[in-house]
Amino acid sequence: MQVLKEEFNKRQYDLKAIIPKGNIAILIISRCIASAGNIALAFLPIYFTSLGGTVLQYGIITVFATLIGVPSTIMGGAMTYGHSLKKIVVMTSWLGPSVLIGYYFSHSWTVLCIPILLGAAGSLGSVATRQLVADATIQENRTAQLSLYQTLIAIPSIVTPLVGGYLVHTLGTVEGFRLGILIALAISPIPIILLVKYLRQSNQDTTTKREDSTRSFNLVLDRYRNFYSNLALLPRVLVSLLVVYASVIVANSMINPFLIFYATNIAKLDTFQWGMILSMQVLFANIARTPLGMLSDRFDKRKVLLVSVIATAPLPVFLAFENSFWAILGIMLAMVAAGINYRPTHEALQIELTPRQKRPALFVIYDILTNFCTSAGTLIGALLFTISYTIPFYSFTMIEIFAAVILALSFFRQKETKTHVGLISR
Repeated sequence: MQVLKEEFNKRQYDLKAIIPKGNIAILIISRCIASAGNIALAFLPIYFTSLGGTVLQYGIITVFATLIGVPSTIMGGAMTYGHSLKKIVVMTSWLGPSVLIGYYFSHSWTVLCIPILLGAAGSLGSVATRQLVADATIQENRTAQLSLYQTLIAIPSIVTPLVGGYLVHTLGTVEGFRLGILIALAISPIPIILLVKYLRQSNQDTTTKREDSTRSFNLVLDRYRNFYSNLALLPRVLVSLLVVYASVIVANSMINPFLIFYATNIAKLDTFQWGMILSMQVLFANIARTPLGMLSDRFDKRKVLLVSVIATAPLPVFLAFENSFWAILGIMLAMVAAGINYRPTHEALQIELTPRQKRPALFVIYDILTNFCTSAGTLIGALLFTISYTIPFYSFTMIEIFAAVILALSFFRQKETKTHVGLISR
């Protein structure tokens, strides 16, 4: 009885420990409100084609947008060494409404390319935001905290694709999308006001002393001129993790931007049905993410990553054989169940393996890899999709298998190293 009581108290403590407080709570609230305004953005690809663009052109523009995010991320990472994290987050939050205005007034796909490309500059604030979130988590419950953070900021996304799908289905692609943009613009000042008023600065708000900010800024810029020099600054154990992460991003980028074209053009679903699928995905993800995050904190995170990659690998292939709403919904939910815990577990493991002073460099590398791999995956996916919609699905499976092999090899290599060290110590 005493053991059960202690276990119950321990679980209560664990639950209290992951409850968002301080800056992370403010970031969650502001991002929830901001994402509530993103009613139409899930349908940006078909808005692009409705204005005269093609799937391949959309893929190419997406590639350029992610590549633009690379220098933006580098600059954002450099800014964290000499400026308040709060200041960076607040200043970059104004980019969102500006891009929305561009979406609304675009009358052709060529004009629409401009706000899409400008939107990539939003990555200026990504490193600062990640540093604020990392500072607000503790090692014992980091995966659970990150999972809860991602769950809470995604709550509005349960409803927004459904509403956006209804608007696009009822009013037409162009008019429905633009009405969604107007709603987003009406909401957009609220999260900015919250950040300005309630986001707190702390002694850790900059990674260098204020008086050394100029020197540190120049030093970081010098470091970021060479991508590989950043890799040399980080623990070597991260290399295999970054390779696996890059592979996963490429695989996902090959299919995710084009699933809406598959659903509407191949499977002949309407936009409301697609919005329903997206909403169900987010709902299911929100239900599963935090419990799985708490569970993964009690296991070797590499094993959790390996299981996630292996379980996800074969699922998109089934889309090549199914065109019904219920079958597609089932496959998409299975993909969520298999892959939902990969990112928070990966981030938690990276944070644990990296000293705090090196984390901005890690976050920059992480985001640059994301941008490059997203660009590569999107371009490859666009080219393959124009040939046959099934090829990206098979390619996804092959790349995920490669990632699983790399992860498994790194896991067993680490195990062998520990055994070897143990034998030497004897």
